[in-house]
Amino acid sequence: MPVSRPETPTHAGAMIRHHRRRRGITLVEVAQVMAVSAATVSRWERGRETIPFPRREALAEMLGIDPTRLLEPGPVELPAEDRHWLECIHSLPASEQAALRELVGMRSFNGERASC
Repeated sequence: MPVSRPETPTHAGAMIRHHRRRRGITLVEVAQVMAVSAATVSRWERGRETIPFPRREALAEMLGIDPTRLLEPGPVELPAEDRHWLECIHSLPASEQAALRELVGMRSFNGERASC
């Protein structure tokens, strides 16, 4: 049974809408292929209804995208030890955090995003 949720755009819904429009596919066409109503597809796109997992693969194929692009990002749960390390790092003064970034090779850190 579909789960109804408050209207909030979801990652999967936004991806469906974007790729559907990019390919010139209508809601009705998606609905026909998925054997659901156009209103159901609209609810998926708007985040009002959860997209059944088995339908995601068929949707991805129809839209010409990798099925993993229709997975909802979720919160990342870090192991306790990793959380402890992050808490320790964030408790350091800014100068020591900068020294640590330098030590691990994150020299190009500019406050936005860095990679090791």
